[in-house]
Amino acid sequence: MLISPRNIVTYYHDEIRNEARAKKIVQAQRARKNRIPLDVQEVAIGEYILIENFTYYSALLKAQPEVRVPCLVYPGTSDEERLIHILKICIPLEKGTSWLFKNEHVMRLKQDHNLSERELARKANFNTSTINKYILDTRIPPHIREKAIEMEAKSVLEKVCSSIVIPLEVKTILYEKAIIEPGNIYRLSGKKFDYIKEFCSACNLPPTLLKNPPKLENLINELLFSNFEINDHMNSLLNSFMRINPTAYQRKQGEYQEISIH
Repeated sequence: MLISPRNIVTYYHDEIRNEARAKKIVQAQRARKNRIPLDVQEVAIGEYILIENFTYYSALLKAQPEVRVPCLVYPGTSDEERLIHILKICIPLEKGTSWLFKNEHVMRLKQDHNLSERELARKANFNTSTINKYILDTRIPPHIREKAIEMEAKSVLEKVCSSIVIPLEVKTILYEKAIIEPGNIYRLSGKKFDYIKEFCSACNLPPTLLKNPPKLENLINELLFSNFEINDHMNSLLNSFMRINPTAYQRKQGEYQEISIH
């Protein structure tokens, strides 16, 4: 069938913002002897969802969204089957699709269809390690997720996102700190995440601070830069201990021992 790209929907597509690049992709497809049509499923009368050839579709959507192009139209299947099919095609064959594209489809299968990594890998015919590369919570902003693998920040981003003690306003700043280059003093590492979690658990950050992003970021920068003043704190603990009267210390120890751990 001839269908205009504007009338085809997708779960997610990599937007091409540069019109010149989009036109080059379209022209390259037209120059091929065996032109590749778009593969779609008809999910309702006159309603189509794309299942293959995503880079070409993105180029068409930018360069000529209203011009009808050849499409192979298949009967509609279930949402899960479509997503699995897309992964089977785009991971090994469609090299133009981004990490974020694959992440969006994998997470839909996990969140909407409750598939475990092992089940997803089996259905898509991949190793679990391949699927794991594209698992990252979609509550994390897209531009952060795109940098996660490059900056080796996937693990700490997942911890920030899943934390129930860190306010959302703080998470927004921490996401940016996690994707700073390794070695930078302002980068959020796994250990510093543990410290920030303890800090947020112990300190009730006032709404006036949370609603002031520049001031909040200054606080977080200071904590990251000073490593939460851990060394000063430990020295302060030692000094306070050295000032304790030995008899008073023994009495305090006795009080602690009398407290039931239950």
